[in-house]
Amino acid sequence: MREKQYLRFLKFIAFAGIMTAAVISVLKSGIIQRKINEFKKKFNYKKNRDSMILIAKNINHDIKNIERRTSPLYHEKNQEKYDKLWGDDYSCN
Repeated sequence: MREKQYLRFLKFIAFAGIMTAAVISVLKSGIIQRKINEFKKKFNYKKNRDSMILIAKNINHDIKNIERRTSPLYHEKNQEKYDKLWGDDYSCN
């Protein structure tokens, strides 16, 4: 009777050792870390996409502002303001 208990106990310890070794090897191999990173990428894809769209809109808005500020009409308006302030003696034209 006692021998059966010892044998059962030894089988349990062997099984636990094998399972522990398997878990440690999986953790060290990085498989779980890669799976977590893939999950994070899928989860953050929509958030990243939305932020990239906002960045693109801001860039487009900046380009339009630069085109507007460099237009001849904008320059003429600024020149008129400058002439009113300082007079024609200091004119850039």
